Amino acid sequence: MRTIAVAMCATFVVSGCATPTGIKDVMLPLAVVRKVVMENVPGGLSKQSMNGREILGQYFNAKNLDEPSDTALDRARAKISILGSRRPYLITATVYRERRSKDSKRYRKLGEDPRLAQQVLKRVKEALANRPADINVIDDFRAF
Repeated sequence: MRTIAVAMCATFVVSGCATPTGIKDVMLPLAVVRKVVMENVPGGLSKQSMNGREILGQYFNAKNLDEPSDTALDRARAKISILGSRRPYLITATVYRERRSKDSKRYRKLGEDPRLAQQVLKRVKEALANRPADINVIDDFRAF
């Protein structure tokens, strides 16, 4: 009986890790969130979706978030999504890694890297917390 309970707990823990990680309960206006994300996407902004909620960065060195790179042996690319129709928003990040063989110019996809995604989310979370206090009278006004 005890082995069944341990197996069930192990299954729960493994399935719990598969959920997307992100920054929860972001209560800032969408325009502020988008601006902060676009300024802090590793490698710089590449493109964004029509509604501005999916932001794709340029390639960056997988060993250094601050080093843009198209020619490194290991490179990565971050995709940051702002989820939710209204506040509070959820910000998620997915980082895709690629590796180039030394004798070729082609890159081979390695898949997602959750460790780098956590670093990207940490950077965005710190930027959201340290943003300058801007006065937005219309958006921050509360009647009651």
